[in-house]
Order: sequence, then structure tokens, then C-alpha cells
Amino acid sequence: MPRTSTAVAPPRWSAQDLPDLTGRTVIVTGSTSGIGLVTARELAAHGAATTLAVRDTARGEQTRAMIERAHPGARVDVGALDLADLSSVRAFARDWAVRHPDGLDILINNA
Repeated sequence: MPRTSTAVAPPRWSAQDLPDLTGRTVIVTGSTSGIGLVTARELAAHGAATTLAVRDTARGEQTRAMIERAHPGARVDVGALDLADLSSVRAFARDWAVRHPDGLDILINNA
């Protein structure tokens, strides 16, 4: 009979292990709460120019302000994106590319 364990292994990685991301551009979908918010916050804290890709831009702006308060100097912007609406995806991609002509380094698909 196989043995099972209910013990949880200790984490081997934490946000402190992230490298300096200065000069990198990042998009995080679903970034106003939960894992997406924490991911966006930590990437911005480590120097990445971070776009919060969100359905609710008012909540996105609140999240941006919270990240910038916690990490002065963080570069965070907000873009409207509804992944269930192809026209929204196209508009987001077009607008984002204009604002970030050097391209994208990291995409976190959290939504």
C-alpha cells in the first residue's frame, strides 16, 4: 500500500528571490486581487514597468495607487482588458504597443 503524507513541504522560493527587473516591461492580467495583485506588486517592487490589465479600470487605478504608495518609484500603469471580448483584446494590444514601443518582456496570464 502506498504511503501518503499530509505534510506540506516548506517553500523553496519567495518574492525576495526575484532578480532586479529594472528595464523590463510586464503585463499582469487579473491584477486587482489575489495572486495577480501580489504578482504585479512584487514585479513592480523589483523594478519592472508593470501594466495592470484589468476589466474594472477604477479598481485598477486603486491597485496602481496602492502599489505606488507601497513602493515609491514603481512604474505602474493600467489598461482596460476583457479577455472574453476579442475587440477589447485588440484595443488593449494596440494601445499598449503605442505606450511601450520597446516591447514586452514578461506576460503573466492570471485572468
